[in-house]
Amino acid sequence: MQKSTPGHESLLLGVTASRPLVSLGSGKQQAQVVVSGLTPTLVSDINGDIKIGDKITVSPLEGIGMKAMQSVETVGTAESSLSSSQTTTQTVTDKNGKSVQVKVGLVSVQVDVAYYQASQSKLSGFVPSFLVNVGSSIAGKDISPLRVLVGFCSLLLGFVIAGVTLQAGVRAGIISLGRNPLASGILRRSLLDVLATSLGLLAITAMAFYLILTS
Repeated sequence: MQKSTPGHESLLLGVTASRPLVSLGSGKQQAQVVVSGLTPTLVSDINGDIKIGDKITVSPLEGIGMKAMQSVETVGTAESSLSSSQTTTQTVTDKNGKSVQVKVGLVSVQVDVAYYQASQSKLSGFVPSFLVNVGSSIAGKDISPLRVLVGFCSLLLGFVIAGVTLQAGVRAGIISLGRNPLASGILRRSLLDVLATSLGLLAITAMAFYLILTS
């Protein structure tokens, strides 16, 4: 089944049938198109294993569908699972340039071209969209608002702890220097230790933030 989305080139999805409802073209250029009904369809597990009831949309692989994970135009609903069908494995390159293996097989799909509205998380209205976009850009993939919220909260907490630690160290150093001006060398080293501790906390926080978004 061929479908187009505004601003994008037409994508061909491998929907096959022994008795198609519509034939386009003529001779060797003829294409058999299914516009409704139950028919075997080539799909992949790019967006995860396909189960009964999943909405099917086009994938980056030409002629192969995948499970719809976000609001998008779909070609129908899966009536069988990919895990119960015979599959083959293909190696593809993702948008980050990494080689990944995907399974491809035939599942029964109830063809019904429509716009699928993905269920929205309760946190979607609470977490600002620009934070979700920033988190997705850092992770290199779409991530849930919950993960974005946890990641940015941990980052903020780390900065607060590091700032409080640095402020406490500087304040204690100033007070000690006022009481004993001769201990300036020792106080300087203490301040350097506090600064190093604060930077270490920031580094750990940044690493935890990245792992939360990408794991």
